[in-house]
Amino acid sequence: MSSKESDYGAVSKLFSPVRVSNSPKSSNKTANLTGNERQIKDGCADIYNAVQKWSKINREGTDVITEMANIRINFLLQSSEDNAERPDNSSDLQKLESLCDDLHSCVQKLKKLVLKMKAVANKFNGVQNLSQYKNDCDVMFQTWLTKDFASAAEEISVMYLKECELKQVIYENVCHAVSRDSVMFYTSAWVHQPYIEERAELLLQSMLTETGHVS
Repeated sequence: MSSKESDYGAVSKLFSPVRVSNSPKSSNKTANLTGNERQIKDGCADIYNAVQKWSKINREGTDVITEMANIRINFLLQSSEDNAERPDNSSDLQKLESLCDDLHSCVQKLKKLVLKMKAVANKFNGVQNLSQYKNDCDVMFQTWLTKDFASAAEEISVMYLKECELKQVIYENVCHAVSRDSVMFYTSAWVHQPYIEERAELLLQSMLTETGHVS
């Protein structure tokens, strides 16, 4: 078993929700939740919505950066054939500038989503601190305590923050890459999102199941 699979299994044991028949909140209706429970449930929905929007914007960015890469690689090949770099074709240069603007727009949208995720994580930490102050360690819905929601939200937001920082670097450098390998590296990094690990999906699905968004 690989280390990644082992890590995934360990997280699954820690965070996969287990339905307990006598859990203090498992039999309650959730339609009229108030207080901390409502904040937690709404926050989980907010993270889910942010992740869905992130995926959509990332796909849009993939189309943009792929087109950028094709233009840049074509230019590099032409320069190599001539053994000397020559000015970009004006139409290609205009197109590349337009695509750079589009990619910048994608990055800015992703930054806003990261801020939303971080705001939820901060809210959950506030709920956790309040619970500790009141010495209230009850299960909130099925099996998780407030600290479990706070930990999961923080971990997810950190992953997306790191990925957003990487995308900013990609945006700043892909148009100026001086080799085909560099262009392909930036494009691949955008598509594969190395900082968003598999357990991000596991944690999110566990949060949704715990709060009753999914069964």
